[in-house]
Amino acid sequence: MALLLAVIMPLRAPAALASATISLPIKQDWYYRWSDLANDAEQALTWTRAPQLAADWQPFEFPSLLTPPSDQQTVWLAVRLPEIQTTHPSLHIQNAPYLLDMYLQERLIFVGGTVNAAGEWRHSEGYFPIVPLPPNYVGQLLFVRLHIHDQTAIALGRDGILSLGSQPALVRQLILNDAMRLAFGFLFLFCGLFPLIVALSKKADKTYVSFGVVALLIGIYTITPTQMVRLIFNYGLSWTYLHHTAFHALPASIGIFFEQLFGPGPRKVVRRLWQLQLLYVPIALLIGSFVEWRMALYPTHLNILLLALTLIVLAAVNARTGNREAKIFTWGLAIFLLTVLYDLFVYLFSFSLFNAQLFYWGMLVFVLCLAFILDYRFTEAQKHLKAYSAASDRFVPHEFLNFLGKESIIHVQLGDQVQQEMTVLFSDIRSFTTLSERMTPAENFNFLNAYLHRVGPIIRKHNGFIDKYIGDAVMALFPNSADDAVMAAIEMQQQVRQFNRDSRDRGYPELAIGIGVHRGTLMLGTIGEKERMESTVIADAVNLASRLEDCTKRFGVNLLLSEVTLHSLADPNRYLHRFLGSIRVKGKQEAVGVFEIYEADPPVLQVFKNQTRSQFEEAVRLYGTGRCLEAAAIFRHLWQKGRQDTALRSNLQLCRAAAQQHQEPMDGLS
Repeated sequence: MALLLAVIMPLRAPAALASATISLPIKQDWYYRWSDLANDAEQALTWTRAPQLAADWQPFEFPSLLTPPSDQQTVWLAVRLPEIQTTHPSLHIQNAPYLLDMYLQERLIFVGGTVNAAGEWRHSEGYFPIVPLPPNYVGQLLFVRLHIHDQTAIALGRDGILSLGSQPALVRQLILNDAMRLAFGFLFLFCGLFPLIVALSKKADKTYVSFGVVALLIGIYTITPTQMVRLIFNYGLSWTYLHHTAFHALPASIGIFFEQLFGPGPRKVVRRLWQLQLLYVPIALLIGSFVEWRMALYPTHLNILLLALTLIVLAAVNARTGNREAKIFTWGLAIFLLTVLYDLFVYLFSFSLFNAQLFYWGMLVFVLCLAFILDYRFTEAQKHLKAYSAASDRFVPHEFLNFLGKESIIHVQLGDQVQQEMTVLFSDIRSFTTLSERMTPAENFNFLNAYLHRVGPIIRKHNGFIDKYIGDAVMALFPNSADDAVMAAIEMQQQVRQFNRDSRDRGYPELAIGIGVHRGTLMLGTIGEKERMESTVIADAVNLASRLEDCTKRFGVNLLLSEVTLHSLADPNRYLHRFLGSIRVKGKQEAVGVFEIYEADPPVLQVFKNQTRSQFEEAVRLYGTGRCLEAAAIFRHLWQKGRQDTALRSNLQLCRAAAQQHQEPMDGLS
C-alpha cells in the first residue's frame, strides 16, 4: 500500500496542478436542440454555416439531464469557443455520451461514432480524445452531435464534456489523470504475474495459479482503457477485445479461485456459475463484434450479481464456523461490491461525495484480501512443512540429506548417493537379550528409550548424527574428525555410569555398552524400490566399526578403535590408550591394529592401566609372535595385581588356549 501511494501521490499532484492551469473546461453558454437522423445532414449544413444560432436553440448549463422527445434520434449541442492564451490549441473530449461527430462551423473535425442501417450507434475504434483546433478558432461555433440511443434521459455531468487548452499540455494532463488507474493496473499485473511465474517454475499449488489469473485479468481490465494505451497503441480493435475478454472472464476466475479455497458449494453452485460464465465469454465477444459491446454486458452483469451474492453467502457461512480465510474473503468482496455500488450510484445520479472513483480502491482491497489469504495459506503450509521436516529428521537425519545435496526428504530420489570420509561409531548394550527377559515389552521400550535419550544428545553435541538404530545398537556418523567420535564415545561411557545410578531407583537393571570406532570412506545413499526405500551407509569402514564393537566383549573392554582412527586423531596422546593386538576382518588380507581408549574407566582403573601399559603391550607383542607362554606369564602377573582389568583375564585365556592346542604362532585373533 505504501508503494502504491508513493507512486500515485507524486503523479496526482501534478495532475491537479495541470488541471487548474493548462486547461479551461467549457461549461457556459451552451445550447441544444433535437433533430432527426434523416434531416441531420441538411440541418448541419444550415447550422454550421450560420454565424449565429437560431432562436429555437435552447440554453442549458452543466450538469443537466436532457429528456429527448420520442420521435427524435439525435441532439445537437453548440457553444462559441472562448479565447485562451496558448499555442497549439486543442479540445479534450470527456464524458460525451454516444458522441457521433463534431464540427467547427462547417468543418468536420472529429468522428466518435457512427449509426448503422438499423439506427444503432456504433463506437469508432481507435480515436484519440484530443482534437487540434485551427489558430483562428476564437469565437467560432462548435457543434457536437450526440445519439440518443434509446436513452430516456441524457446525463451531462457537472464537469462538462469539453476542455480547451494546449495540445501538449492536454496530452500530458490526459496521461496524468490516468496515473492512479495506471498505478493500480500495473500493481494488479505484478500481483498476477508473480504468483504465476512462481507456480509455473516451482509447480506450486493451483490456488496460486487461480489467484494470479484473477489479478492479471483485473490488471488488464484496468489498464486497457487508459489514454496511455490509446496514445501508444492506437487503441485498436485488438485492445477492445482484450479489455472485454478480461471483463467477461473475471467473474469466472474469481469463482474458480473461491472453489479452490472453500470448495464448489452446495450442489456445486459455484462451479455451475463460473462454468456458465466461462461458456459465455466467446458469446459475449461475438455479440460485441456484430451487435454492440453494451448489449454483451447485461448477461455478465446478471451472472456477476448471482455469483457475488452466492460467494458472500457461502463465505459468510464458512466464516461463522470460524474459518479465518472465509472471513477475510467476505470482507474483501463486500468492500469491493460497496465501491462498485457507489460508483454506479454516482454514474446514474451525477452525485458524488468524492472526486474520484472508488471502484479501483475496492478492487485493490479485494486483491489484497486474496493475497493475504494466499500468504496465510503459504505461512501455514510452511509451518506444516517445517513440522514435517522436523518430524522426518527424527527418521532421516538432516545431515544425511545435506550430504546428498537435498533440501528436504521430498527431494530424495531412489539411487541418490555420495562418497564421503567419515568416522563410524557402533555401540551395543551388553547381554541386552538377557536383560530384556526380566522386563515386560512396555518396560523394554521404556528402558531402551531412556538409555537412548541419554546418548543421542551426546552424539549430536560432538557434531555427529545417528544414522540408524539396530535394536539396542546405535550406528552414528561423524563427518568432521575422528576426535569428535572418540570424545562422544568417552562421554557415552560416562553417561552410562550415571544412567545406572539413576535407573536403580526405577528398578531397571544395570547395563554396560561396548563401542567400536573406525574412520574410512563411506558411500551414503538410498536403497529399495519406488514404493519403499531407506537411507543407508555402505562401506568396509562400517563393517569394521561393527566388528570392533563386537570385539569389545572378547577383549573385555568398553571402547575400541582401529589403528587408522588413532592416527587420524589430532593428538593421540591426549587420550589414555593402549595397544590390544590385531584382528582379522573378512575381506581384508592384512590384520587391523586395535587400541583401547580407557579415558572413561574409573580413576583407580585408569591409574592401574597407565602403570601397567608397557608390560601389557609387551605381552600383546609376545602373543602376536607366537610366544604364548611368555605372554601368559605377564598377563597372569598383572591379573594378580589388578583383577578389575578384565582385558588381562581375556588375554590370559587366549594365551592358555593357544598354548594348550599347540597352534602355530598367530598374528591376530579372529
